[in-house]
Amino acid sequence: MITLRQDIFSKDALKIADWLDDHEIIEHLNEHGETGNHIRALVKKTTLPVFNQVFNQRGAFYLICLKEESIGYVKFIPKKSGHEIVITIGKKELWGKGYGRKALKKALNEAFFILRYKKIDAKIKAQNIRSLCLFEHIGFDGTKVREDLHHLSMDIDTYLKKAA
Repeated sequence: MITLRQDIFSKDALKIADWLDDHEIIEHLNEHGETGNHIRALVKKTTLPVFNQVFNQRGAFYLICLKEESIGYVKFIPKKSGHEIVITIGKKELWGKGYGRKALKKALNEAFFILRYKKIDAKIKAQNIRSLCLFEHIGFDGTKVREDLHHLSMDIDTYLKKAA
């Protein structure tokens, strides 16, 4: 069962750092190459029991968990037109098994019903065919803004119609 968890412990932060060092994972993200090292340095130099305040600085951040084990993350970044969602399954052996779809559905429920966001945007690189298909299948609509980037969005009204 997929759940979203807000508490980020040091072992979770180190997993995220490993994911952000993996070329196959970050080629689909907009993270720079030093993010994993920054996270490791922070874990090493601090005695914080949880890292929620660090990961939530640029918006709401959740771990995607499968049976209590973190396998990825979701973050919502505030933008002028709404909130941008970033979703990552960091455990590559789970790619293509439906966990991203389940996590996206949970994240949208959280965004629209708990956080009360009105609109969710996603920027997906054109080569990330699985994510592009997933977001379109869930009901996101959009356009190709550049040859290498799609901008998709969904508002609360569309979400409610899809859920009905």
